[in-house]
Amino acid sequence: MGKDFSRGKWVALFHPPIYDFTAYDLWLRPLGLYRLGAYIKNYTDLALFLFDYMDRSSPLAPPTKSRKYGTGKFYKERVEKPRFLKEVKRYFYRFGIPRASMEAFMEKFPPPLAVFITTGMTYWYLGVKEVVRSVKKIWGNVPIFLGGTYATLMPSHASQFGKVLKGEAGCESVEVLGALSGRRFPCGDEPPAAFELSRAPSTVTATTRGCPFRCTFCASFLLHRWKKRPIWEVLEELEGAVKLSIKDIALYDDALLVDAQGHFKPLFREVVRQGWNLRFHLPNGLHVRFVDEEVAWLMKRANFKTLRLSLESVDEEFLKERTPKLRLEEFERAVFHLEKAGFSRREMVAYVIVGVPGQRASSVLKTLDYLEKIGIKPSLAYYSPVPGTKDFQVLVHEGYFPPEHDPLLHNKLLFPYSGYSPIGEEEFEKIRKRAFEIAFNLRA
Repeated sequence: MGKDFSRGKWVALFHPPIYDFTAYDLWLRPLGLYRLGAYIKNYTDLALFLFDYMDRSSPLAPPTKSRKYGTGKFYKERVEKPRFLKEVKRYFYRFGIPRASMEAFMEKFPPPLAVFITTGMTYWYLGVKEVVRSVKKIWGNVPIFLGGTYATLMPSHASQFGKVLKGEAGCESVEVLGALSGRRFPCGDEPPAAFELSRAPSTVTATTRGCPFRCTFCASFLLHRWKKRPIWEVLEELEGAVKLSIKDIALYDDALLVDAQGHFKPLFREVVRQGWNLRFHLPNGLHVRFVDEEVAWLMKRANFKTLRLSLESVDEEFLKERTPKLRLEEFERAVFHLEKAGFSRREMVAYVIVGVPGQRASSVLKTLDYLEKIGIKPSLAYYSPVPGTKDFQVLVHEGYFPPEHDPLLHNKLLFPYSGYSPIGEEEFEKIRKRAFEIAFNLRA
């Protein structure tokens, strides 16, 4: 593998800082860059370096409070609130390694052959803007390529910062990489993610991509076509994590249990057989419809430690109109199987969505009351208008979002002030305090 960092012989990868009211390290890792880095290391002679502003384990990162399993607080600095967000009665922050520290570190490197930047939420684009400014300041006009959520959902807006890369499973990124390196290699032949690019004691992967469901508020199906990764490929990746002494792995799957018989079950039977000393976490909501006795048993035997279940609401009308992925009886059946396998209810967390257009506070409070009654902690999932979703298209039609609008208007904490949600500021605070009260009383 080439390790030459002279001009034009290396590639820079960037995971930008976050500008938002809140941010927490719930296994926030640049999985796309880990995969791109694996292609670079395995198929080219180019050197590479990952500049990860959100890596709390980096020597550049000021120390912050950590919790178990690799989660914790990001370093943050209070910054001026953008004018689009003035109504939100909270401070606005920049999260991640300080700009001056990262720029000083970047100056140790000559200009790279190219820069690849991953992007997160559409309303986090200010971090992308900062990275592009730093790159141009230090390295001049090197080619800049953007991938990820913001770049995929809002390519026109993102194109002001660099060339937007789209394509299934990053194939366009691989094609660009092939052109830069003078080599050709198939994007479907995916090597194990380069977890070694980070010093973090935990990492992330995904055994599937996309989601076959079409919830009105979710863009998963727009980001990736629903696809299961080959089981041997996932196992090879997990083995790589074990060799790096990584203990905690968060699964980024949006639809982990779809076709559990043909995917999750054989995959985790083998994980159990291997006896790896790993802990698994589910930051995304689990499709409770597919939790049967064997799924729950495998999760317990494979050492799943963080269970976040998709409930969304107990309002049957809401579920019928917004999401085809669950019914209340399916949630209760999943809880039964998980308890039978050895999980306690206090180990489970249920996502409750708040702020969807047309949703009333009474519906959310009813869902919180239900969770309190059955002894499961709630976690509020604040609605963010996501371009391309059915709900977003309705909001555009109703005039809430003009065709050319600032993505900051998608911020999840804007809905109480937006006009499209019947839940106002006072009701939102009541919901937030109620959820906190229940979670505190049910803490493990």
